[in-house]
Amino acid sequence: MNLHLVDIGLILVYFIAVLLVGVYNTRTDSTSDYMLMSRKLTLPAFVMTLVSTWYGGILGVSEYSTSYGISNWIIFGLPYYVFGIAFALLVAKKARALEVNSLPEILVSDYGKNAGWLASVWVLLLASPAPYILTLGLILNFFLGLNLVVAIIVGSIFSLFYILNGGFTSVIKTDKLQFLLMFAGFLIILMVLSGKYMSPIDLWHSLPESHKSLTGGQSLGYILVWFFIGSWTMVDPGFHQRVYATTTPGIAKRGILWAVLFWFIFDLMTTLTGLYAFSYLPAETIPSQAFLVLGNAVLPIGLQGLFYVGILATVMSTLDSNTLVSGITLGKDILSTFSFFKTYSTKVLIKASMLIVMLIGIVMAIWMPSVIDLWYTFGTISIPALLIPTLFSIFKKPLSQRAVLLNLTIPPMASFLWFLFGKIDDWSYFWGIEPFYPGLFCSLLILILFWNSHKEATL
Repeated sequence: MNLHLVDIGLILVYFIAVLLVGVYNTRTDSTSDYMLMSRKLTLPAFVMTLVSTWYGGILGVSEYSTSYGISNWIIFGLPYYVFGIAFALLVAKKARALEVNSLPEILVSDYGKNAGWLASVWVLLLASPAPYILTLGLILNFFLGLNLVVAIIVGSIFSLFYILNGGFTSVIKTDKLQFLLMFAGFLIILMVLSGKYMSPIDLWHSLPESHKSLTGGQSLGYILVWFFIGSWTMVDPGFHQRVYATTTPGIAKRGILWAVLFWFIFDLMTTLTGLYAFSYLPAETIPSQAFLVLGNAVLPIGLQGLFYVGILATVMSTLDSNTLVSGITLGKDILSTFSFFKTYSTKVLIKASMLIVMLIGIVMAIWMPSVIDLWYTFGTISIPALLIPTLFSIFKKPLSQRAVLLNLTIPPMASFLWFLFGKIDDWSYFWGIEPFYPGLFCSLLILILFWNSHKEATL
């Protein structure tokens, strides 16, 4: 794609601005500052970082909204509002009051180191930067014509540079900027399309029924899996990190409710953009590139660059956050517990771990080049393992250590094997059942069996 020099200039200014904001006055020697900004996260900053880091797979949204219409809102919107509100009302204050530094710490305190190590494995999968490494690589590939592998590596190195210096402080400072840019970018293209092409009302009347359907032609079982994957919110390590970093439990609760409102607004904007892309662009357009192609087709010089900056901001805000969370999980929650690494400071281990998870993320992005597939796979395997043990600990109703170790082992293995056999058999799952369900069933079965045993033992 050929961009005008003005648009290229705006994109370069964005990268320079993110770099300067990310490194200026962010260096700290305190591990607490590096991981959680010493728990000084205020309400506005909490809302802005929570919203901006929730949308990194913007090309996945482009793919789904263009292909399946408003069901994008049902798949990637509604479940997260439900579980986000549930987290705010039921979990936020309790989680903040624990005064922990990471999600695995919750399980270590109740169930021991082995539970913490197992939980850390699944947290690493949930917090993997791979989907966002892939997204940034695809965007750079589209803009610059770089080989996809080269684009993935270049984007990864840049995003890693500034968070190595300032950690969570750098993430928060850049998220404030990126929050504004992502909303501005999509507002720009929607205003131009409604004036230049057709109004949203006229667009709605012109759409086929497939794009007005809440299911988008997908099976109810598939839709329900994505709804349950929305419970990702309850155990999302980045979500927990921000809650732990707030100054008070009340800010955590109020901030999430405000974030849900902004999620709703941004989902409306991105879904509407997808509907415009379906209507305006040729049928042969690659759905995952639809937002990029649409911006190039309808926006004038200057505004095109601003829209692309908004897309980049949406991706990079999540990529740097997940890289940091993964580094904390590997460095603090796993490596620092081994005697071999005791001679290294926690901060050094976190930084080294960020390099490791970035390399692994690059390999995964190249191996599975679909954002939606990465989301689906990671959520399907990890959520059944983490959901019940984490919530039971937060609500101070711990299970037996054996029950938790089984829950952190059997459900994810069941989901993975179901997924693997389906992949071998040309994506034909046994009895048409999505792999999330066997994992969730195993988790609930373990809960029922050991809960009954616990009650009998106390009688």
